[in-house]
Amino acid sequence: MLIIWLLLPSEVQAKPKDYLQRCWNQQGKDLDAGYLTLRYQETSHELEHSQYPWQQTRYDKKGVAWLNVSNFLKQDTLTQDSKTYYSKSQLSPAELLLLDYGDKELLAVTPAMFAGYVLTTARYSPALLLHYFVQHPTAVTKSTDQDFAVYKAPVADGRVTLFIRKADGLLDHTTVLQADELFGDVLTTYTYQNYASTGKVRYPTTIGISKLNGRIQDEVSVLAAVIAPVAAPVLNRPDGYQMRAASSSVPPIAVQKYSPQLHFLELKHTDDRVLVVEFNDFLVVAEAPLTSENGEAILAETRRIAPGKPVRYFVFGHYHPHYLGGLRPFVRHGATILCGPGSADYVRTLASAPRTLRPDSLQLHPRPLQVEEVTSSKTITDGQFEMQIHFIGAKSAHTNDYLVYYFPSEKLLFEDDLVWIKRTGPAQKPSARQAGLYQAVKSLNLDVKTVVQSWPVADYGVKTIIPFSDIEQAMQVK
Repeated sequence: MLIIWLLLPSEVQAKPKDYLQRCWNQQGKDLDAGYLTLRYQETSHELEHSQYPWQQTRYDKKGVAWLNVSNFLKQDTLTQDSKTYYSKSQLSPAELLLLDYGDKELLAVTPAMFAGYVLTTARYSPALLLHYFVQHPTAVTKSTDQDFAVYKAPVADGRVTLFIRKADGLLDHTTVLQADELFGDVLTTYTYQNYASTGKVRYPTTIGISKLNGRIQDEVSVLAAVIAPVAAPVLNRPDGYQMRAASSSVPPIAVQKYSPQLHFLELKHTDDRVLVVEFNDFLVVAEAPLTSENGEAILAETRRIAPGKPVRYFVFGHYHPHYLGGLRPFVRHGATILCGPGSADYVRTLASAPRTLRPDSLQLHPRPLQVEEVTSSKTITDGQFEMQIHFIGAKSAHTNDYLVYYFPSEKLLFEDDLVWIKRTGPAQKPSARQAGLYQAVKSLNLDVKTVVQSWPVADYGVKTIIPFSDIEQAMQVK
């Protein structure tokens, strides 16, 4: 009798566990046939045009979200100062429609906004992100540690990491790393807690959101959930509505030579006016809106205006993005950054922020920051021409770090955004900002004939090169 021996390996390798599929089976698979409907309340905090850096504004919201494997609809209300505002969102595989709080028309959505909105939905449910990972296995890398199965993938403009608990196969938390125009590489962490079930779908009832590298904490609480067979549209697509194409370059900058030493650069795409002050052997630049790209474009114009003259100082009137958002290229080129009191640490944060996802010149060619706070007044001169920088702070009725610039020879004052006088019509009662500037000019005993405003230049129908007599006339209105 012939006996055939089968040789088996001493150990048989078990097939690795697919924690992603296990998680999806619990948290999203059954949404193929319906919509998870969530009634929630939300506390969010935002950095806005506040008085000082890192000051947060709290918003309390409540709403309803409907979602399945590829669609997300949401409508909510925001209450602030006894007023209620409404917003609506609608994502499908074909388009994104957004109606922001207080708006009557849909936002102009870009392709990047459409592609990246799946990241926003993680604030309310991880289902769409989980589906993305399941549908794009070749883009996913995975690893494990003692507690979690870790899955990573690029999603739109973000780098997303899922941390799935090995114990029960539920998503514990998700991190999203994205490039922010002002703050560089920004990490958002969504932590999913207190899971409940509706039908066969598990969902978190508490979502903690840690934003801006942990500086801001939000929370969403799911109050009730059901599976609905359908979801009615919350927005209708208007006839002719199209996504807005995104521009990849800074449009041309218009240059106005106001005097031999003063040049105004108009950035039409941001509606800003930048001041370039020319001295015998150096320049001062005041204001650079929003992005490093704009800062680079401004520097390029300074080289055309005064070839061979370096920018010795970059100064911004206050810490809001329209005035310091483009400061990093000036750091790269060795300029000393001048700011109002209390803003130097904010400048240090912006100048040292990593920008690995979208490198700018300072990321590629690091240089030490030179920053100086102007706590009262500072005079810059070459012995012939003089620029005075004055700290007016809270007198601006806008921010605590506010600076203005005065040129005695021109009797000209340059400021950011305090004077709002209509181009046409009778004089009106001054705002707190306008009155504050007037009082600051008087207390500093400045002989001002003309006020030039940085923002806005064209929008809002206001004067931006203003005779000081117009401000004096407005101060008489009761």
